[in-house]
Amino acid sequence: TLCEVIGHENTDNEVSMYSLRTPCPNITMSGFRRYTWPPKCLGVQGKSVGSVISLYDCDENSELQKWECKNETVLALKGQELYIDLTADNTAVLSRTIGPNNHLTITGTPSGACSRTAREHYTIGGNAYGRTCMFPFHYKDHWYSSCTDTDSSNGRLWCGVETAYTGELWGYCPTTSKEHWTKHITTGAYYQLNTQSALTWSQAETSCKQQGASLLSITDPHQQAYVTGKLTLGQADKLWTGLVLDPEHGWQWSNGKPYRYLNWDSGHPVADPGNNCGILNGAVQYSWQSSKCNKRLGYICYSERPVTPPTGAPEAEFCSSPWIPYNGHCFFLNRTEKTWTDAQRACRKEGGDLVSLRNVEDQSFVISQLGYASTDQLWIGLNDRRTEGLFDWSDHSTVSFTSWEYGKPAVSTDQEDCVLIKGENGNWADRTCGERHGYICMKAGASEPSRDEVVQNIGCKTGWKRHGSYCYFVGTATKTFDEANAACKSSDSYLADVSNGVDNAFLVSLVGMRPEKHFWLGLSNQKNIEHFVWTNKDTVKYTHWNAEMPGHHQGCVAMTTGIFAGLWDVLPCTNTSKYICKHLAEGASPTPALQTVPPPQCADGWKRVASRNFCYKSSSQRKSWYEARDYCRAIGGDLLSIHSAVDIQEDRRYSDAWIGLSAPDTNNGYVWSDGSPVNYQHWDDNEPNNHNNAESCAELRLYKLGRGGSWNDAQCEKPNGWLCQIRAGVTPKPPPPPANPDYNMTSDGWLEWKGSQYYINDMTMAMEDARHFCKQRHGDLVTINSEEERVFLWKQVSKSVMFLVLHLFTGFWHNYNCGNEFRSLCKRDASPPVNATVAPTVPPKGGCRPPWIKFNSKVRDPSLPDSAEPTISSDYVRIFNDTIKVVTQPMTWDAAKTHCEDDDAKLASIRNEWTQAYVELLALNLKAPLWIGLNRNKTKGLFRFIDGWFMSFTRWAYNEPSRERFCVYVDVDGKWKTAHCNQTMNSVCMKSTDVPPTESSEHPGVCPEDPDLLHTGRNYFWQPFKGYCYIFFTESKRWSDAAHNCVTHGGWLTSIEDPSEQEFIENNMKIFQDSQTFFWTGLYKNHKGEWLWLDGTVMDYTNWGEGQPTDHSYGGIATSDGKWKASYQRYNRPYICKTPKGKLTLLMWCLNHNVVHCNLEQIIETFQSRWGGECVGDMGVTPISVINMS
Repeated sequence: TLCEVIGHENTDNEVSMYSLRTPCPNITMSGFRRYTWPPKCLGVQGKSVGSVISLYDCDENSELQKWECKNETVLALKGQELYIDLTADNTAVLSRTIGPNNHLTITGTPSGACSRTAREHYTIGGNAYGRTCMFPFHYKDHWYSSCTDTDSSNGRLWCGVETAYTGELWGYCPTTSKEHWTKHITTGAYYQLNTQSALTWSQAETSCKQQGASLLSITDPHQQAYVTGKLTLGQADKLWTGLVLDPEHGWQWSNGKPYRYLNWDSGHPVADPGNNCGILNGAVQYSWQSSKCNKRLGYICYSERPVTPPTGAPEAEFCSSPWIPYNGHCFFLNRTEKTWTDAQRACRKEGGDLVSLRNVEDQSFVISQLGYASTDQLWIGLNDRRTEGLFDWSDHSTVSFTSWEYGKPAVSTDQEDCVLIKGENGNWADRTCGERHGYICMKAGASEPSRDEVVQNIGCKTGWKRHGSYCYFVGTATKTFDEANAACKSSDSYLADVSNGVDNAFLVSLVGMRPEKHFWLGLSNQKNIEHFVWTNKDTVKYTHWNAEMPGHHQGCVAMTTGIFAGLWDVLPCTNTSKYICKHLAEGASPTPALQTVPPPQCADGWKRVASRNFCYKSSSQRKSWYEARDYCRAIGGDLLSIHSAVDIQEDRRYSDAWIGLSAPDTNNGYVWSDGSPVNYQHWDDNEPNNHNNAESCAELRLYKLGRGGSWNDAQCEKPNGWLCQIRAGVTPKPPPPPANPDYNMTSDGWLEWKGSQYYINDMTMAMEDARHFCKQRHGDLVTINSEEERVFLWKQVSKSVMFLVLHLFTGFWHNYNCGNEFRSLCKRDASPPVNATVAPTVPPKGGCRPPWIKFNSKVRDPSLPDSAEPTISSDYVRIFNDTIKVVTQPMTWDAAKTHCEDDDAKLASIRNEWTQAYVELLALNLKAPLWIGLNRNKTKGLFRFIDGWFMSFTRWAYNEPSRERFCVYVDVDGKWKTAHCNQTMNSVCMKSTDVPPTESSEHPGVCPEDPDLLHTGRNYFWQPFKGYCYIFFTESKRWSDAAHNCVTHGGWLTSIEDPSEQEFIENNMKIFQDSQTFFWTGLYKNHKGEWLWLDGTVMDYTNWGEGQPTDHSYGGIATSDGKWKASYQRYNRPYICKTPKGKLTLLMWCLNHNVVHCNLEQIIETFQSRWGGECVGDMGVTPISVINMS
């Protein structure tokens, strides 16, 4: 092997690597798929065979330092089929083949290096918005490979999120301590409000779990009111909760809390596919809304104090016939149909009440041991008759468990107040209380036997439990899988198999609430990873996999306990767990085999599924997984489920085709859409990998001949062919009519969707040519502003045989050389007329009031005497250190610039009121505009004077500067206006003895501590950029209130001085684009119509959007594209504050005697040069300590 990997006992992720010749350094597996040895990271020279692997300076942006595990022992360069390999001379290089020299194993064990996966730490608070820690990171000349408390004012561990820490982005590390959480004084529960974070639902859930908590669950109105009180009503905050849509049970809380209280906003939850996660929305008083789970939002974590399980002797459970005892209570199923009220009355007459199901054990007992049938619909005690939307048990016991049917309880009606249990799995549904159904009663068990009890466990040995025709026993000792199997055999039994959901429920009733985490079942794939078999050789008829199971795991199967009891995990067979044995009860007979009949035939065009009594048919049309599933169901079948390697061995016509396998629920594993068990799997190498956390549906790769048609996980929205199945002998129904497209087609071939139009250009072009093509048609190359837009375009692109920078197969983006030729996508606003040239805006003609006479665009009064003709100097006129000359020959801006330079001068820079007044006078006297030295095409998009001077003040005219015009002139009214640079006009040249300042790349100083933090404990921290610091507030306020709040925090609403600051703000805003559309900035319009910055910064850079600014008087910036927009002041928006960095102060104390000796001048020189600080104090004393230098 290249390196033997030795795990250290004191860490989860650190490993040591030794080559055959010399020891490798201690290397830590960190996040971002990096292997690190601070300050170095494992990297490679290039993406080619033979490239040498070595240690390089860490760079999180380098694709040559990112690795991924291909299996437990093989490491490959991320996204490449290039593996670490050891050559004959022990040099580590990249190779395309996998052999004995590719494997990394932990010394002394068969486990591979990749069995130790890195954990990403999502930060809390700080200014990193929840981003993950970057290890290693460099801070103050030290490298940190884990969280640190260095310079932490409160002792909390923190980390950087960039390797170099140049942006000073940081956050606290997740811990299980609740010291900084909000505690509910009544319930003792803890809450953590992460309103300044921006994570997807699954990332937010992971962040909470890393802290020993979960995403928020809300189970009653009091808790809803408490959470709402901790937030600010009327804000636009959108915060993740633990609400998630389960494919069987509908909406549930991710922490297993009961879904018994409803507070959905009107119109929610929406039925659109993909809106599977729940949020609190401050804009609607923190009511609940459904949302797509990949949006990046804030979130709330929740943690309860541990509940101490009851101690003492078990409750008595003697029950007279026909009542059945279980867990201290007696149960009776009665199929006499009654209304809910009459059923409750009948139960109470017997000394009980309608049944309350307190946990998954009770639920499993009812559907497995009371004679419950899948056709039953039976009243239980749950109802919301007292408070609409709040379900309680009729016996007033605590609601701690729910098991709703999908789509229940109903949100849109207040008539369905009573609950019944129904269906094969015993799920619950709310119904009108006046309906008549059977019912289940429950009462407390008697303390003494009545000699009239129902005889149980007939045909079973003492300690064994009877279910159906079989007896079951829970082993009392922990054993490996093989040891457990042997123990069962020694008692003439076998490790339990599970044939259906009722059998699984019975096992849950035995062990579901036990403290042990797992119990062995008799299922394994240890001999063949693709085939699961029972130890008793029975056919696998049913499975119930846990999340991410079975995946590509090989081992033995155990049932889980606890909140998610009954789910199955694949574990190493050498693990030790308790187990469940099973044997046929004495005197019982197994279910007889059905009489063999000739198999029915398949319809025309359909083929036989080899292992089952089904037929299948492939389609080369292209649909999403959901569309394909619905199509198959509409014709009487379902998407194909595969249970054997020979099922569809002969069909290999299409490259990819959907099958019925998917993982729609984050808490459960893969399931077949037809409900059949996942007992066979045939994943391609390194699949399923859930690439980009976006792949949860399975496709069959029929072109993989050598793999017999292997499986791959893909995005469910990907257009694919598909495979339908239908029971043999059933005639397929006619295909459903095609669904109407969600877009319109214009007469010139553009697709119109949600206010924009798109054009798919099939001609291959370089990027600039493609952009020119789009602009000729009143558009531009597409900008994609949301996940919804990306999926829409991906669907359209995938319908044609083409390849764009938007990748055809995944829909994600790739970067290429701009000169490469690809097909392209254009986009334009839906408002311009099609196939027409957009007419320029013509100002309306105006008139003059008498006695004024119109002259060009001005007016004059003939009664006034004519002014004397002004004298215009043709030579340079001195104004302080500048000399100025007017050039009366009309020229373009570039020609005027050249003319001045030929005279050893520059086009004039107007840097003070005196120069402005003189140039204004020249223009007025000449009755003509004058070019000056402003052209943002020459100064990187900024309005900076071409002689190097920054603008110190402005005289912009109304709605200037324009986003379409780049050159600036002074008009006859003295206002600065923009024009197209090829227009001709007079100009002003200037010579100056002043030297313009140079812009420093050093930005010393530190951000202040937020004063609000000292008083309220809110997590607001300034974020540095160049010479300033910023806070991005996600709470919404009016412009004036936002401006006031910035002042209270020690700053102003932000100004934007140049493209780099624009890019910084834009990048930080985009983190919140799923929850916010717009942020206030310091833009405002004064009474003269001039746009100004609130902090007094001159307007030398603009980035207005199309059609902006409008007549509104306050400005902000859109999160979608970073463009500036004007808006009403009264709108509540999030906002951005800005303040200059502060200088550090060197504080000194002294003693009467020279206790400490050092060079004072050297300290001051170093301090001032490094931190830009100032020194205060008595320079004649001996310095003892230097503080505030962080």
